[in-house]
Amino acid sequence: MTIPSPQPLPDAGDPRRASRWLGVEGAVLVVLGIAALVFPVLAGVAAAVLFGWILIVIGVAGVVSALSTRPHVHLGWSLVSSILALVAGLIVAFFPLAGAMTLVFVVAAWLVLDGISSLMIGLDLRRRGRHPWRWQIVSAVVDWLLAILALSLGPVGGAVLIGFVVGVDLIMGGVALFALGRSMGRPPA
Repeated sequence: MTIPSPQPLPDAGDPRRASRWLGVEGAVLVVLGIAALVFPVLAGVAAAVLFGWILIVIGVAGVVSALSTRPHVHLGWSLVSSILALVAGLIVAFFPLAGAMTLVFVVAAWLVLDGISSLMIGLDLRRRGRHPWRWQIVSAVVDWLLAILALSLGPVGGAVLIGFVVGVDLIMGGVALFALGRSMGRPPA
């Protein structure tokens, strides 16, 4: 049985340019993550309000689509779905602390999926023999631990928790991108 040799990453053009932009993106994520940790309530409330407005836009677009499309296959269910999104969005956007607990569940689900994505990237980088694969795995584990933390705290401190979780995740993602950027153009290990 032969072990396949590490495969290079796909050609992304000039490695120095790609490295520079990954470093910039990583640095921006770290700065935003630190800001979210310094102001966790503000970050949590901002995340809740943004999520609320996204639901409002989805609800309005759904109602307009349902009422302007003729004939409509599922007019009743389309209206129910759109109105639920609109009502949920209004509650979360205008009462973000009340909607923070719901957002905790959404953030926890996002962290689980983001962790899976980071794990798969890390495993692919490891298979290719690239050094920063360990940071991707660490980022995945941190995502999963934060998801467990989010779900275990209950309603106490939902906004603070969201701000903290977003801050730590941004910092870990930034460090992982920065490490990947630094490794660009280097030969595989």
